[in-house]
Amino acid sequence: MPTSASIRTSLIFSISQQNDEDSQNWLVDLASNANESVEMRKKALFWAGQTGTPFARLAAMYNKTRETEMKDQMIFVFSQRHEAAALEKLMDIAKNDPDREARRKALFWLGQSHDSRVSAFLADIINR
Repeated sequence: MPTSASIRTSLIFSISQQNDEDSQNWLVDLASNANESVEMRKKALFWAGQTGTPFARLAAMYNKTRETEMKDQMIFVFSQRHEAAALEKLMDIAKNDPDREARRKALFWLGQSHDSRVSAFLADIINR
């Protein structure tokens, strides 16, 4: 792997544009590699989320991750996915994650959604 951050960033972007399963696997592997810098991992995660990587795979990464920066990036990536599973995962994080800051960030992104399920979910949290 090249050492220059700008070259690595370009490489990550280029691979993300292939939009195939091998590229998605490569991006997820990079995002999961604790030996890589957090910045490169966050970029790989962003592009994995943008290229149609199956959401279940991204959600599983969140459940295994203990690093706050990576969890924050995953919450953002989830907010950019327009599918029921991503919304449900954000609601799960907002309701059940032991990290108060993760719950707060999930609530922020849920508040940006226009999905009717979010209104009911937020009303339920407020009324507790």
